[in-house]
Amino acid sequence: MRPLVALLAIVVLEWCAAPTGHTQTADINELRARVGKYTRRFITEFSNVVTEEDYDQRFAVSSRKRRLKSDFMLVAYPGRQELLMVFRDVREVDGKPVRDRQDRITKMFLEPFNNAIRRAQDIHRDGLRLSVDNGRLMDPLSVMTYLQPEYQGGFRITLGDAAPNLGPDIREIDLTPAPARGKTAKQARAWVSETTGEVVKTELRDGFGARAEVTTTTFGLDPVLRIRVPLEMKDEMPRFTDDFIGTAKYSNFRRFEVRTEAEVNVPTPPQ
Repeated sequence: MRPLVALLAIVVLEWCAAPTGHTQTADINELRARVGKYTRRFITEFSNVVTEEDYDQRFAVSSRKRRLKSDFMLVAYPGRQELLMVFRDVREVDGKPVRDRQDRITKMFLEPFNNAIRRAQDIHRDGLRLSVDNGRLMDPLSVMTYLQPEYQGGFRITLGDAAPNLGPDIREIDLTPAPARGKTAKQARAWVSETTGEVVKTELRDGFGARAEVTTTTFGLDPVLRIRVPLEMKDEMPRFTDDFIGTAKYSNFRRFEVRTEAEVNVPTPPQ
């Protein structure tokens, strides 16, 4: 009987020592509510922050490449915080400055917002014009817009696996667009804190398998702003002959203010 007792003791000890983090499953409704609340706070706090974007564009086979440096910010439509516009003002291409950068950023915040969407689209088209041929410029915050409480209903949200490599309470959630949104929204994943709802990583996916187009954004805590901000975005777009790879890094986060006397105060980037 001694070998049997010893075996039972080992089994009991191993069972007691086994990690329990994966045995507790978060309630999806509670978690999506936390994530929605956090996302709303993130948008409120990040919509008056400008950051420097260093965007490297290249291809896996050919030597074509381009490096863009831009001012990047998120603009919320007045009175409708869920209506968001990404503002990317390219100020440098392959080390050469873009001459009309300051004029664009000033007009964006001094003119009335009734034509803001048109102006944002113009700026976006300007950025595409400066992008490398057959490449693209992506938005690091696309999935964050999906996670807003106003838009969560357009997705089937399910729990994924725990991700201890990203944090002790981080769990993956999967977002599948409802049929009505299938043409405008893409499949997405987010890695979030089960405790606070904070988002530490997102993934946007278009397509299936090895040929899917995937855009991944990682977030980290900025010590000055004291909020999680996008630190890096990686965009992979498979091609049959030459895959496109875009990598954007974000730094020098600072708040900007629109003064009541119609003067815009935007900190000058360091040289």
